[in-house]
Amino acid sequence: MSSYLEAATAMGTGSLHPGGFMHTLKVLQLFSLTPEDIVIDIGCGAGRTACHIAKSSGAYVFGLDNSQEMLDKAKFRAAREGLQVQFVHGDAGDLPFLDNVADLILIESVLIFLPKVRVIDECLRVLKKGGMLVSTELLADQSMPAAAKEQVQSTCGLTGIPSFEEWLDMFQSAGFTRTGAWRNSFPGPLQNLINILHPDPYQVVSQSARTNREINQVLRSYQRLMQKNRKYLGYGTFIMKK
Repeated sequence: MSSYLEAATAMGTGSLHPGGFMHTLKVLQLFSLTPEDIVIDIGCGAGRTACHIAKSSGAYVFGLDNSQEMLDKAKFRAAREGLQVQFVHGDAGDLPFLDNVADLILIESVLIFLPKVRVIDECLRVLKKGGMLVSTELLADQSMPAAAKEQVQSTCGLTGIPSFEEWLDMFQSAGFTRTGAWRNSFPGPLQNLINILHPDPYQVVSQSARTNREINQVLRSYQRLMQKNRKYLGYGTFIMKK
């Protein structure tokens, strides 16, 4: 795990992905989920999205993550909100679910850290025919200087940053059909302020983050680096159908 992911885990941030929780809410408005639907949130982290879906729709929600620390925070959130969400410790590249069971799978800025093709294939396997995959992922313009791209990759522990077209090709090559896909500008100070106005009431900060200056420094360095290169970066919203 990269130091960036370790820092994010310690902070217990519920919506660290580009666009934040406001973007999550906008995307979820595109779906009319019901209590009969089965939803899987891959890389659920502290469970903010998973709990919101369960609360707003009554859908049967699974949250999967490979960090037990994050899952403990997610379970705390669900307990505080009085929600029934099934949180599962597991590998996104080997999903612990049967074939053709999910109506909707969400991945929010997690796929970029994983073996992308393998995880996309697993999502295709687990989704019902007609089921939807929604993925929000960091992307880079082809014009991004190699040195800057390498610095972002090193800081975040990434093996690469695909372009919008490369992301789209991965989903479609796996067998998904494009329902919607668009490129979003990387958030600037104004967008970040909007998300600050919607704080996470159930964020649990680990004791290590309260006392370890290095953890806070990692996140500040990440934020400065991303803002420095935001003209080359963006994030894609991909809505794909099986």
